[in-house]
Amino acid sequence: MNIEDAVYRILGWKILGKGEIEGKDVVVVRKGERVEVVYDHIIHSEIFDGRVFTGQYWDYMMAAPALFKKSKVLVMGLGGGTVPYQMKKVFGGRIDLDVVEKSQKMIELSKIFLPEKLDMNIINAEAIRYIKGVSSTYDIIISDIYVGGKIPEELFMNKNAEHFNMALKKNGILIINYALTVDSLARKSELVRKLGRFFKVYQMSYPGARGNLILVCSKGFTAKEISDKICRYFERIKEKNRISSAYSGLREA
Repeated sequence: MNIEDAVYRILGWKILGKGEIEGKDVVVVRKGERVEVVYDHIIHSEIFDGRVFTGQYWDYMMAAPALFKKSKVLVMGLGGGTVPYQMKKVFGGRIDLDVVEKSQKMIELSKIFLPEKLDMNIINAEAIRYIKGVSSTYDIIISDIYVGGKIPEELFMNKNAEHFNMALKKNGILIINYALTVDSLARKSELVRKLGRFFKVYQMSYPGARGNLILVCSKGFTAKEISDKICRYFERIKEKNRISSAYSGLREA
């Protein structure tokens, strides 16, 4: 037993699965009513027994299909699968869901993490490379790709904003989970400038933020149109005030 296993046992947590990705430990752990994927000592996914919403950034990214009657969605970066799970629970057959994940080990661990099998197509590939070969396919792309707690350098490459634009349909939406680290803050304006060639770029600061903000990049919808559609869809859901408040607060990045 290593030190981490011993600490988890002392705290009453149960390790459900574990492995190694790019030399870093990844663990699926149950902590009472919550299950987490912890990669390089950072929580990458979490889910609660009997609940769809987490109170964290996943809740705001998963809301995007409310903008469309039916949508083709791509999630870049599976992790354990929090966002795909939430989307399928809330939107069901309204979405056709692809998920691209480069780590086969993470795909295996997600099957332990998720409480049920989901109707989604998992593509075992490197996300940025995959997006370069796609044209006018998706209504929504959600970028949630990280190496440990850092955004991959590839996201800032010159052509990637164009690749995202090409992969999306006419009124497509790109949502980026953006970590507020020292390095990423220094490069945020660079990324926004590149995206701004093809999108209206908004940012969302949301309740319960813990080191992240969300960039909402729109090919067609204005901030008000996005807010109105999201608020209308979630009107009858318990978490409506939290989600509606976040989207109502969209501002130019």
